[in-house]
Amino acid sequence: MNAKYSVHSASDNGGSVREFLIQDTVQRAKQEHDLLKEELQDIYQQACIVRREQNEIRLNREMRQLKDSVTHFIKEWSAHTRWEESELFPFAANYWGEEPDLFALMEQEFELAEQFIRGFLQTLDRAVVLLPQEEARRMASYLIQAYAILKNRFSEEEEIILLLTDRSNSFAY
Repeated sequence: MNAKYSVHSASDNGGSVREFLIQDTVQRAKQEHDLLKEELQDIYQQACIVRREQNEIRLNREMRQLKDSVTHFIKEWSAHTRWEESELFPFAANYWGEEPDLFALMEQEFELAEQFIRGFLQTLDRAVVLLPQEEARRMASYLIQAYAILKNRFSEEEEIILLLTDRSNSFAY
């Protein structure tokens, strides 16, 4: 775990460092979640447009735009996930004294959502110049499944943040 986020820091004077670390961690998590949820919602809306589109030329244009959105989301989400795994979750586990089972479940959900997203990107990369309507709909369905999983994951992470905040408040940090 990053020493910056150690709850039992030697420079801890009366809980003020812990309070700052909790507030800093919670604030960062909330900000990143808000941005990621907004991007995820945009991807969901784009995927729904693809599923409804009848014109193959517009459909394929929408698919390329959707790929760009997904690629950007993956970059941002991966950076956020690395931060969570290296700092947020160890920090929260330190507070609880153990690693809650929720973290393992969240990791499984992450992997499943990633499989759906990777399936979308790989299929699109192998696609011919113009995708048939049914293929595009199937691919958009991958993203809708990933959306449902990730929306749930963000809710679970926000519960962790809330528990972390509540626990720190109960200890007067």
